[in-house]
Amino acid sequence: MSDFVQLQVKSHFSISSGLPDPKDIIETAKNNNMSAVGLTDKNSFFGLVKFYRHAINSGIKPICGIDLDLRKDNDEKSNILLFAKNKKGLERLFYLSTESFLLSEKGEKYILESEILNQPDDLICILPSDCEDFQKNIVSKKAQIESKMDRFHSAFNGNLFVGSTCYQNQYLESTSLIADLASNKSIPLVALNNVLFLKKDDHLAHQAKVAINNTSLLKDEIDNPNISNEQYFKNFDQMKELHPNEALKNSVHIAKMCNLIVGEGEYFLPSFEVTESNTLDGFLKKISSDKLGLYLDKNPKLIKKDYTERLEKELKIIIDKGYPGYFLIVMDFVSWAKDQNIPVGPGRGSGAGSLVAFVLSITSLDPLKHGLLFERFLNPERPSLPDFDIDFCIEGRDKVIEYVQKKYGEKSVAQIGTLGTMAARGVTRDVTRILGKPYGFGDMIAKMIPLTPGIKLNEAINDSDEMKSLIKENDEAAEVIDLALKLEGCARSIGKHAAGVVIAPNNIHEFTPLHYDSETNSMATQLDMYDVEDVGLVKFDFLGLRTLTVINNAVKSVEKIDPKFRLKSIPFDDSKVYELLSSGKTKGIFQLESSGMIDLIKRLKPENFSDIVALVALYRPGPLNSGMADDYINRKNGRDSISYQHPELKKVLNETYGVFVYQEQVMEAAQVLASYTLGDADNLRRAMGKKKADVMEEEKGSFVTGCKNNNISERKAVEIFDNIEKFAGYGFNKSHSAAYALIAYQTAYLKTHYPSHFIASVLSSEQDKTDKLEPHVKDCSLMDTVILAPNINSSYATFIVNQNNEIEYGLAALKDVGIKFIEEVCNQRKLGPFQDLMDFATRVDLRKGGIRALQSLAKSGAFDGICDRDIAISSMRNYLEASEQKFKSKESGVMELFSSNEDLKIGKLQINKHSDSEKLKMELESFGFYFSQHPISLVRKTLSSKLKPIKKLVTTNTDKFIPVLINHKRVIKKGSNMYVFLEVSDETGVIDVSVPNELYEEKKPLFKENTIAMIKGTISADDYRRENLEDVGIKVRAADIFPIDTARNFVTSQIKISVPISKIEALANGKFSEFEELNSPDGIDVTLEFRDYAKNLSTEIKVDSFRISLEDSTFEKLDKLFGEENYTLF
Repeated sequence: MSDFVQLQVKSHFSISSGLPDPKDIIETAKNNNMSAVGLTDKNSFFGLVKFYRHAINSGIKPICGIDLDLRKDNDEKSNILLFAKNKKGLERLFYLSTESFLLSEKGEKYILESEILNQPDDLICILPSDCEDFQKNIVSKKAQIESKMDRFHSAFNGNLFVGSTCYQNQYLESTSLIADLASNKSIPLVALNNVLFLKKDDHLAHQAKVAINNTSLLKDEIDNPNISNEQYFKNFDQMKELHPNEALKNSVHIAKMCNLIVGEGEYFLPSFEVTESNTLDGFLKKISSDKLGLYLDKNPKLIKKDYTERLEKELKIIIDKGYPGYFLIVMDFVSWAKDQNIPVGPGRGSGAGSLVAFVLSITSLDPLKHGLLFERFLNPERPSLPDFDIDFCIEGRDKVIEYVQKKYGEKSVAQIGTLGTMAARGVTRDVTRILGKPYGFGDMIAKMIPLTPGIKLNEAINDSDEMKSLIKENDEAAEVIDLALKLEGCARSIGKHAAGVVIAPNNIHEFTPLHYDSETNSMATQLDMYDVEDVGLVKFDFLGLRTLTVINNAVKSVEKIDPKFRLKSIPFDDSKVYELLSSGKTKGIFQLESSGMIDLIKRLKPENFSDIVALVALYRPGPLNSGMADDYINRKNGRDSISYQHPELKKVLNETYGVFVYQEQVMEAAQVLASYTLGDADNLRRAMGKKKADVMEEEKGSFVTGCKNNNISERKAVEIFDNIEKFAGYGFNKSHSAAYALIAYQTAYLKTHYPSHFIASVLSSEQDKTDKLEPHVKDCSLMDTVILAPNINSSYATFIVNQNNEIEYGLAALKDVGIKFIEEVCNQRKLGPFQDLMDFATRVDLRKGGIRALQSLAKSGAFDGICDRDIAISSMRNYLEASEQKFKSKESGVMELFSSNEDLKIGKLQINKHSDSEKLKMELESFGFYFSQHPISLVRKTLSSKLKPIKKLVTTNTDKFIPVLINHKRVIKKGSNMYVFLEVSDETGVIDVSVPNELYEEKKPLFKENTIAMIKGTISADDYRRENLEDVGIKVRAADIFPIDTARNFVTSQIKISVPISKIEALANGKFSEFEELNSPDGIDVTLEFRDYAKNLSTEIKVDSFRISLEDSTFEKLDKLFGEENYTLF
């Protein structure tokens, strides 16, 4: 072993301090000829397994330790280093780390000294000389330090050392004194350097990380007296200048004392109780066989031999691999969920390929019917864990996890932890902040980095000439990027995996330490999803799928009108369902509602369930960009002929018209052509997916040899292999496709036959996100489904279907309106409908809603059935105050004063009148979108009738004027160029508008979302289609934009007013003077058309001396005099 070992090293997984990655620590140790190296992250083990794995792979001995913050009974702060000598020692460290998170106060983690001294066996302890209590007390409280040394010496005996640290001048004298005290007590010294970074010039980057963590500025951390630029990874020569030889040797001695294996290749599951007469293997066999028998009895047309042989094969693999317990555990919690009426998905991932899983009701797809392979899930030729991903109704998922915790013990179950890291965009903004530069500067740099998930800063720089120029020409930008590159990838935050759960056979901290997740007030593993498997824990995925909740609530709603309806019994050959899919009306349908998918569906024209399975597999970049999807579509629809490279491939590819679509087809092809076992074929599939040249060359040789043994020529074998390899990278897991296609079909069936129930359920599931509601509300008209406006006397908190098959708007979906308040409203409504606002304020404690909720209800029109909307909007505060007074008095016992509605004291009301456009804007405030009508429909009457609505626009090279509402705006920067795109709409459709940069900069205020404007531009064809089917196949390039009031004057030149003969007398008797008031020399020409409806005659007269100005007040007056249906603008 080497002459010195750095024992006290922190990685970036310490979160608050420490900069290096474990892999770099190992490399640095190796480069400095150290045969071992320690890791002592602060209070935690987030990086332990990665450190251990890199060390073993590099031939370096990993020394696993921890730097624990310590408190004695008097709350005196300190820290110690503990190292695990063996497996039991590591388990003890896991416990102590977990306890430190449980004891944390205000984010400060610590462990009580008594816990350390209680069980010192299997641990090595180092009291570092730079710890806080040593440095504080070295002169004034020498006896206190000696007492501490005595306590630890008594507990640890020969496993106690005092750390000698010399990286700060301020520590030199105190370290010498502490060394003398240790020597007097025969406690050996060990050389330490409390390494926080690997190179001396990384000090700045480390302090930047500290500043980010502390939300401080870098300049405030640079001179932090507690961190020195000497705390880098020093080699033996550098350390021997600072420490006595014996202290250096003791580092090696400690390394030799630590002998630990992390993750021994075993997997650990909790015990699953079976009857005494059964083993796990026997119980799994029996229950699987029994359940298969029941299934076959119900389906006599199935070939029994195929199923029994498949079951026997799967059971043998499962038992040989030692996984019966895993299957039984999953079966148990899935069965419990179903017993509790918590919806469970049909399967996810490759698990749907297991017949055992199907008969145990873990999955819901018969794998033999759908051609799914077990070996894709559990390969007998490869050491791999089974991995069922189970979808649960999002509302019931947590209940299932709670059940598992109760069954196996809360101390044996935990969700898997996650670590948030400093990603390219985020770290750029962080560095800008700590350098004290303007936010906008950092934001500008960050926005140059593409939104590609996982993109690295270097990748972004290499791909962007703009970033390269910025770094070259702007010193401040170069400073930001240089520092960000050093921090990118560092751990920044801890959290919890959305679905992963581990169940241990004993207390879970024997396998992994835990951390406290403050957001959910629960514990999660410090090891991530990969590392927990390395230490032998098996991951169970409990996923929450919103669509299962949608289906469940829709089915409950349908059962109220059709008690015999059963989702399990729906036919899968319903032509109306496939008609709906082919029409593109797929909003809300699982996996099939995106615009790109709609385009694929229309091209593919699904006619059966297999086509839906294919859709799920084909709608991905690989198949779409490689031509695979086009081949499938063209062959299916008869445009291309179907051919096979070998007759044996027909049985494999017949379902997909001769195209390799699924990974399972690659496996089956290898089986039938080259006599691979399905296990070996799965290895081939994996190799093709990874595209490793050396592995592929070896596989190719095996494939060709196998084919030749089956009388297939070498040339043909190579040709087939190359073709399979080409498509293997794009092939998708058929088991997953089939399972998700099942959910897709179920949602499509419900939407086809019960659209109001289905859409109501979708709306309820999204009602806390008002921006998601509008597309589904618009979908109602496409599905000939009525959705009613909110009504305080008939609506509920969520969306429901009434007796007339109409959707009642969910009141809690309105902005600022809470579910509990609406539940209170509904409870009071059981006593009878509300008669007026007075009745409402008397019976409902309006304090529970508050003024914002009441105003939102009023603006939405929820009170329209019991009072005028203007009155409701204007008087809500008055009624709230009166209701508050009543219920306060009621609570104080003064009941008699408020025995009737009349006793409510309402102050004098000042009613404000609101125009239709004002009411529409208030609807927008309440709903989050325009509900009753599109705002352009109000404006349309005040504009020239020559202006065509979006639906009637055609392509043209000349500029056209288009009145629109701006729905959404996207500003995209690519290099030095900026591109602005709008999604705009009117009452007939939606189109995209591209805006030149110069125009955008000139008239930026007009491009705000939810603004009504007049766009001038050219129209061209657009192949893009939106999922709401309102897109009309055109797009616009804007040449100009105007406020709608300004635009009226130059798009309108004349108004024609139709005056019935019957109203001429009224005009003569004073009405004409009101009409004359509209005369304006700057207005537009006026033509009067006098109509005799009885004789079907009309006469037009142009009024040369009379012009009308185009103002809102003008139209209000015209509406009053003639009616809005009796005038038209041109």
